[in-house]
Amino acid sequence: MKFVKSILYFMAVLSLAMFLVTLGSVNGQQIHINFLIAQDDFSLAALLVGAFFSGFLVALCALGFSYIVTRLKLRKLQNHISRLSSQISSSVKE
Repeated sequence: MKFVKSILYFMAVLSLAMFLVTLGSVNGQQIHINFLIAQDDFSLAALLVGAFFSGFLVALCALGFSYIVTRLKLRKLQNHISRLSSQISSSVKE
């Protein structure tokens, strides 16, 4: 079930990316952007795709960090449970 859910999420993200690329390829408008130290012209397609994928990478990093923290907490709690269960079993045997 978990595998099917992850495939559905991947398909949703992939379809959104394809939609953005399609939308951008139809619209060839140039956009002028002023940076702090420079200025440049970008096509709307490149700007949309860049914004989407940079947001995707930021979200992926945040979720990865959250996953690592959760796994570390789980490992700590499992060790704590094993210590407590060994203490209980040793006190019952006495």
